[in-house]
Amino acid sequence: MNGNEMALIGSYDYRLVSLSVLIAVFASYVALDLAGRVTAARGRLRFAWLLGGGAAMGTGIWSMHYIGMLAFSLPVPVLYDWPTVLVSFLAAVFASASALFVVSRPRMKLHHALAGSVIMGSGIATMHYTGMEAMRLPAMCHYSTALVTLSVVLAIVIALVALCLTFYFRNVVRGKWLQKSACASLMGAAIPVMHYTGMAAASFTYTGVAPNVSHAVSVSSLGIVGITVVTSMILGLAMITSLVDRRFSALESSEERLRLIFNTALDAVVTLNAEGRITNWNSEAERTFGWPPREAFGQQLFEMIIPTRDRASHEEGLLRFLNTGEEEVVRQRVEITALHRDGHEFPVELAIAPVHFGGQWIFTAFIRDITQHKRAQEELLAAKDGAEAANRAKSVFLAKMSHELRTPLNAIIGYSEMLEEETSETGKVESVQDLRKIQAAGKHLLSLINDVLDLSKIEAGKMGLQLETFVVAGLIDQIVSTIQSTVAKNKNTLQVRVAENVGEMSADSTKVRQILLNLLSNACKFTDHGTIGLNVSRNTMDDREWLQFQVSDTGIGITEEQKAALFQDFSQADTSISRKYGGTGLGLAITDRFVQMMDGYISFESEAGKGSTFTVWLPAQAASEQHRRVHSSGEFSAPAL
Repeated sequence: MNGNEMALIGSYDYRLVSLSVLIAVFASYVALDLAGRVTAARGRLRFAWLLGGGAAMGTGIWSMHYIGMLAFSLPVPVLYDWPTVLVSFLAAVFASASALFVVSRPRMKLHHALAGSVIMGSGIATMHYTGMEAMRLPAMCHYSTALVTLSVVLAIVIALVALCLTFYFRNVVRGKWLQKSACASLMGAAIPVMHYTGMAAASFTYTGVAPNVSHAVSVSSLGIVGITVVTSMILGLAMITSLVDRRFSALESSEERLRLIFNTALDAVVTLNAEGRITNWNSEAERTFGWPPREAFGQQLFEMIIPTRDRASHEEGLLRFLNTGEEEVVRQRVEITALHRDGHEFPVELAIAPVHFGGQWIFTAFIRDITQHKRAQEELLAAKDGAEAANRAKSVFLAKMSHELRTPLNAIIGYSEMLEEETSETGKVESVQDLRKIQAAGKHLLSLINDVLDLSKIEAGKMGLQLETFVVAGLIDQIVSTIQSTVAKNKNTLQVRVAENVGEMSADSTKVRQILLNLLSNACKFTDHGTIGLNVSRNTMDDREWLQFQVSDTGIGITEEQKAALFQDFSQADTSISRKYGGTGLGLAITDRFVQMMDGYISFESEAGKGSTFTVWLPAQAASEQHRRVHSSGEFSAPAL
């Protein structure tokens, strides 16, 4: 250093320093907002947003840089070479556009973020040191290599952080603006750190040599205000444009989604004005009725799709709603006959929903072609009628075959009994045993045939009631006498309790006997070395006399899974039961139907391994045939006894 050179000591105007930081924060917030728009844009619009967004962000960063430089005062006049300043501005725009390009990608991997941060950080550093070179003053500028290196590293690191934050917050939704503002504040505070580190790297030595000022300009206080105002306007305009574009994009996107939903609906969807004229006609409406949208718009809906004979009633219903609010044809689903463009008629389901909008009513009609549904219903009904007819024919056939099937069996059983008596007198023991087996098999077969024939008669409507008055206790004595051999077969014990007031009842005694025999036979069959109970009592409910017959046992019981099919035809609690105990599974089904025929109820309680209890309620005075009520087993409410 010679005698003319001396170090210049500068100072900062902290008001301008604060202003530079505020501009950096504002620019960071705008950057977060612009990133979302660039991401959402496509094609040429994306390029326009990259260019415009880069210019706006670059202006903000460049403005922060120059206000920060103007905040630094030296004891000599300082001018700025405007071509060099322009180069520094372009560097800021390039760095900003590069950053927006990186964060607008669908995915930002680590190597993308690192490359982007190097480009952006280098661009900001270039802007800063190019801007420093634009200074024109009678002094020499020296740089600290360590601080310059630190400033560049800081620029790259800050750029990396900014890219990551911007990528994360680029699609920030409403309600997270506080997070977005905090992110912008962090980025806005970090960017000046690099700038002021770069400023600290520079030192100035007075030389007294006049600089080249051919392209230099002086920046006054008014210039500072101008830079600030213009920058704020540019950034504000960019943010407002982004917000407006976002609103319009959201509106367009919403309208596009609505249009897609409207045109891909599985039903014909038609909108109408208050006059009933078509304002929208979706693709399914075109397929259903054959009219293209261009021909449907503006037409009266009912004149297009309703046959002439039915139009007046539909139009009157719509007018009645508009005049009185009566909802005869709106807010409900109705099946009507519709008219196709080619003239053929077909069934549809129509629902019209009214909406009061803009001071007038508009309507949305939802129309579904139910031709296939109707055809399937008709086919199902025809199949049901056919099945019922076939079932009735089968039942009638079996009912008529009763005599032909039973007579030969009775003859076999009768002749086997006669042969048994004759053979017993001759002492042929082996032959007697064989004849007894024939009798047992014949009686078992007769019992099975009787069950099938009884069920067929019931289904064919050939089974009637033979009402008579009888003493209940006498009937119970007969049943006990008949069932004793079955009780003894498995070494069971029968306990019978008949209340003294049971008296008489008017019913079909044969069917009452069969009901109780079926229940007692089942109890004996599924119980071994146990107890069978029969309790009979008389009760009055709702001014009507009822007989209660309760059959209980201590046998194998019924599981929860087995209970559902208990009263179904040809069904037993378990398939293994038919193999072990025999039977057709018709006993309980016939019992249930006999109980229903006499206007009674049947229920049961059972627990697997602990036995079962079946309870039958029969009216003491059975109703005549024409007044019987039919009840479905398992869906009744038994009398409260």
